[in-house]
Amino acid sequence: MRNIRPAFWIAGLVLIAAALVLVGHLSTNYLEFSQYNTGWNGTSRFFSDLDRHRLVEISEPFQLMSNSTNTTLLIIAPWRQPTDQELSGYRAFIERGNTIILADDFGTGNQILRGLKSRISILPGNVSSLDRKYADPYSVVVYPSGNETLIENIPSLLLNRPAPLRGGTPIMQTSVMSWVDLNGDRKINNFEVLGAINVIASDNIGNGRIIVVSDPSIFINSMYDFEPPYNRIFMQNLVNGNEPVLIDQMNSRTRDAEGANEILHLIKTKLMVELLFVCVLMLFVAWIWKRKII
Repeated sequence: MRNIRPAFWIAGLVLIAAALVLVGHLSTNYLEFSQYNTGWNGTSRFFSDLDRHRLVEISEPFQLMSNSTNTTLLIIAPWRQPTDQELSGYRAFIERGNTIILADDFGTGNQILRGLKSRISILPGNVSSLDRKYADPYSVVVYPSGNETLIENIPSLLLNRPAPLRGGTPIMQTSVMSWVDLNGDRKINNFEVLGAINVIASDNIGNGRIIVVSDPSIFINSMYDFEPPYNRIFMQNLVNGNEPVLIDQMNSRTRDAEGANEILHLIKTKLMVELLFVCVLMLFVAWIWKRKII
């Protein structure tokens, strides 16, 4: 019996280590913009750099009612039309003096902007430029426009296929050697005009404001790690401070999960499911302990 007990505990530690490895494996995926995706098109790097003590995931509209002022809500790559309850939550949140960061280039975010009665709208087409980082005209270099603390000491940003914005107060815009590629041929045609195009803008709503970034891919790992680190500095400026950072899980694609990862996400975001999971786990441990004693 004395030789069995050490073997029992060693086996238990091995099983625990294997379980941790399995959980780590299951908690990753390859879905674009997903915070669980560690690949080039995921957002895991951005989320891993956030202070987890400040991070709050928002999965229900009522959760937006308890925040007072100076809190930031991130809505990255929205994928569907929001419900009336969600729009009411967004509106109440921003009117109390908080900030919403909306990152979208497909135009889905226009539903949210209209619900907030914002002056900003996301227009169709891909912004292209002769002022670019690579041979691809969609790899657009953009520059500060006006005075804004978010872009202090940031001479430029690199975007990929941003959308043009209309309305609001410009924060970043392209150079005048840019155009909106409406037909997708990556060339400037007779009906396409060169000029500076707004790609990041803000709008005051009630006591708060919304900031629209017309390229959600600035948050993905490959763009976040781009050097020089101006993209990373800009994104860190968006969530700088001591107040909570809210992550929208109602409309954002950052919550995308699949298979077993969806189960893990459900456990982490739903309190009742988490309590049930803990109770089942405790019962299982108690059963194992009882069998060991017997």
